[in-house]
Amino acid sequence: MANGYDERCAADLANVVEGRQLSRENACWLARAVIGAIRPNRDKPFWDIAHAVVAIGAKGRAQAVLDIVLDPRLVAPEAIARHLSSIVPPGRCDEHGLLLQAGDTLWKGSWTGLTRLLALAEFILTMEDLAAFREVSGWLDEALAPPHDVDLLVTRLVRRINLYRQAHVPLAPIEKRFRAILVFLSESRGRDVRGDTFDDDDILAFWRAEIAAGERPQFRTVVDHFITFEKATQILGSLRSIAEAMSLEAIEDWAERLEAMLGDLTTSDDAAVTLAESLAAMPESPKILTGAERDDLIDVISLDPFHRTRPLTVLRTVSFGRVQSGIANRLRRRGGGAPVSERVRCADAKSYADVVARAEALKTHLGRMIRIAATLRLGDKSFDDPAVAKLLAAAQADIGRIRRAGFDDPIEKLAAAFAKVDEALISVSDEIENFTSAAAKPVKGRLPADRFPEDRAFFSAAFTDAYRHGDADDDEAG
Repeated sequence: MANGYDERCAADLANVVEGRQLSRENACWLARAVIGAIRPNRDKPFWDIAHAVVAIGAKGRAQAVLDIVLDPRLVAPEAIARHLSSIVPPGRCDEHGLLLQAGDTLWKGSWTGLTRLLALAEFILTMEDLAAFREVSGWLDEALAPPHDVDLLVTRLVRRINLYRQAHVPLAPIEKRFRAILVFLSESRGRDVRGDTFDDDDILAFWRAEIAAGERPQFRTVVDHFITFEKATQILGSLRSIAEAMSLEAIEDWAERLEAMLGDLTTSDDAAVTLAESLAAMPESPKILTGAERDDLIDVISLDPFHRTRPLTVLRTVSFGRVQSGIANRLRRRGGGAPVSERVRCADAKSYADVVARAEALKTHLGRMIRIAATLRLGDKSFDDPAVAKLLAAAQADIGRIRRAGFDDPIEKLAAAFAKVDEALISVSDEIENFTSAAAKPVKGRLPADRFPEDRAFFSAAFTDAYRHGDADDDEAG
């Protein structure tokens, strides 16, 4: 992914570049157009394609346009000019290229520029083993029929390439998040984003600004974006270097650094994701963790590294993220549970002290399970050390006292089940310890748990703003 796209995209580009024998300059332009690196408007090439298609006309038939786009002989400006000059409708070309009057817009495309546009059009038609061919062909048929809705064709092409970028250009979603966060931080601070980092209240303010703008982003989703932002900026360098760049590819050596950045992001994400997946896959029997216990643990560790560095944000996410999720679920189901007007008051939000207490209780439970796992691994071995023997005896007694499904299974079956998850239990316990330790330290002179009352008022006001028509929506749906 050193060039900002994956192997599938590289293969799709190679098919067009090699088939058309594009020059290095045109091949680079094609790659930049595909990944969205054309500045200042990444969608301009697709706007040009739509106008070129309608200008060519080809007697209103998509198949005729497809024949032109896919003709391997039409790759040089001279060949394109010679062929199109003989078939385009009167008034739509001159010695310099194509012309199209679309509403108040006069579009002009040179013969040289058309060599690039036809290459990009071929890419769209052939990408992902012709996955979009039939769909795009249908769009061309509609655009070529009067009244020639060029704007609709532009919208469709942009939407389709954006789906492709999301799937095959890892930088696309990251850059989109970067720009929004960077603009907000710069504007809210009234100065350049230099070497400073953001804090818990910056995350909260960014989410609130989205609500004020009429959006309804989940608070947890915004937190996830800031996690990605922090990890990537640490790898790429200072926030200033990113903020000053017109785009990420303007950063010096971005192409070489991108692969390392994406690799590091994947690696760091994988640790938390793998741990969360291990928790979600815990066996139902023996019931080492209940479903509620797994969910509570995942809520914390999936926010890595904020559970160590920004415990206040984690507390906000666990407490009020669940309230917002409940509101969204009610609106999606068109009913169920308390009305939105009641939910937005956050009366049922779990206090930060309760969230921390729950984490402490879960850590105690995990410690108990880890001791049992160790005992089961050791089997019937005896130890001379009295302290070790005492711990093992306590763990063996624990097994007999636990009233959960599967703990009365034969010892061999129980041991085999614990052996599959004991390492994950240790890792999760360590991470929960990191969270509770961080939550016990002051943030801006106050313990995170002490912020709950004012945060509840803040989130209640934000939810009221975001979902003020929620109950009315339910009534209309009913």
